[in-house]
Amino acid sequence: MPTTNNGQFLDLVEEASLRRWVERLSILRHGQTNPEAIEKTGKVIEAHFENLGMPHERDTFEFQGRPFFNVLATLPGRDRGLPPYIIGAHYDAAIGSPGADDNASAVAAMLVAATVLSQVHRRRTIRFVGFSIEEPQNIADRACRHGSRHFARRAFFRWERYAGVFILESVGYTSDAPGSQRLPVRLPIPIPTTGTFLGVVGNRRAKKIIQIFEEAVKVHEPGLEVVSHRFLCNGWLVPATRMSDHAPFWDCGYPAVMLTDTAFLRNPNYHQETDLPETLDFSFLTRVTRALVATLWEG
Repeated sequence: MPTTNNGQFLDLVEEASLRRWVERLSILRHGQTNPEAIEKTGKVIEAHFENLGMPHERDTFEFQGRPFFNVLATLPGRDRGLPPYIIGAHYDAAIGSPGADDNASAVAAMLVAATVLSQVHRRRTIRFVGFSIEEPQNIADRACRHGSRHFARRAFFRWERYAGVFILESVGYTSDAPGSQRLPVRLPIPIPTTGTFLGVVGNRRAKKIIQIFEEAVKVHEPGLEVVSHRFLCNGWLVPATRMSDHAPFWDCGYPAVMLTDTAFLRNPNYHQETDLPETLDFSFLTRVTRALVATLWEG
């Protein structure tokens, strides 16, 4: 049975659970070099949603003649008339990398959020999506993000409405070393030079969901430092802002944000064989997950 909504359910977001998920998911799982591992990881996500009693399905697509699938699950809310939220994270990794931060940390946050939110009363329906093959599949694959592009375009042409899309992208790495945070080219705002904050990267339509997230952080997780900004022209003026699964949703006109530790702008293990669970800051990952859960509950 769902718990009462007094905010104490946020204590159900446990660091140990996030760590277990990251350790389990940190395997080589690239679409072209490890297709069996991609399918195995997708099945692990499906099994978790099945264990939670959540209706789920596969959203299948092809890349270069090979089938892949996104995993979709739905957590119904009280008010079925409200457009739902989407929470998404890609479950593949770069070639040759176990992908602990990119992107096992994000999948772990999504799965733990689903676990906790399944135990509370919610106003709005939430859809959880594990996206396949976000990473480049070969040297010519400049577009990448194939699973989320397939999903977003299908949603657009079906006239599906969403109140907001939250994409989790590399949310487990921090560094308090001076100068550890690099800045993307043409960034229009100042950001800290130490890599201890969470970036919230939105399009112009994302004003409301960013405000809801920031308020949830202020009330429930004030120790989490957040730097947020909404970008013009769907991020095309600052290309580094488009490098995850939120970009296809921006292009289809949905309000969407990427929650990120900024990946290659901070983490020296990005897309390397050294992207391992022991390099992550699980306290930070726990705070991010708590902030996400609070946002979804109150939104």
